Amino acid sequence: MTNAHTSKTANGWRIAGWGSLLALLLLPALAMQLTPEVNWTAGDFVFAALLLGFIGAVCELAARYAQAGTQRVGYILAGVAAFLTVWSNAAVGIIGDDNSVNALFFLMVVVGMAVAVACRFRPRAMRWIALCLAAGQYAAGVVALNQMPGHAVEWGVLTFFALLWLAIAWCHHRAELA
Repeated sequence: MTNAHTSKTANGWRIAGWGSLLALLLLPALAMQLTPEVNWTAGDFVFAALLLGFIGAVCELAARYAQAGTQRVGYILAGVAAFLTVWSNAAVGIIGDDNSVNALFFLMVVVGMAVAVACRFRPRAMRWIALCLAAGQYAAGVVALNQMPGHAVEWGVLTFFALLWLAIAWCHHRAELA
């Protein structure tokens, strides 16, 4: 395969990826025309654009700078995990409607990103960051049990996020061995 062919293929994937993110952003605008149930403000669209732009940028950077294989997958999964954490927490809250507990999930993602930047996204550091974030899911659940007596903690949701962070840790562990 020539470099020109590879470059055209990559550009096609980039256009498809960014186009898909734009289509996702436009869905609520279309839904607003069809039903009064959807009522987004300009701030909602800005927030969604920032989140979707974040995931697009993560994929771009991973494709450009990470080694192909598990390292690239690990970075992309980390971006997806951060995106899902922020999006789901902003939409409905991961644990009930207690903002102080839900703030822990935002804080974990922000601290994880800051440490990843400080460690220059090295696979070993990324593995430990992801392991800490996986454990942090359950730690936040325990905090919720103490701060919100009688409220059911969604352990299934926390387990989903913990497994996602464990998969990221595994990807970076494999990348470190390569």
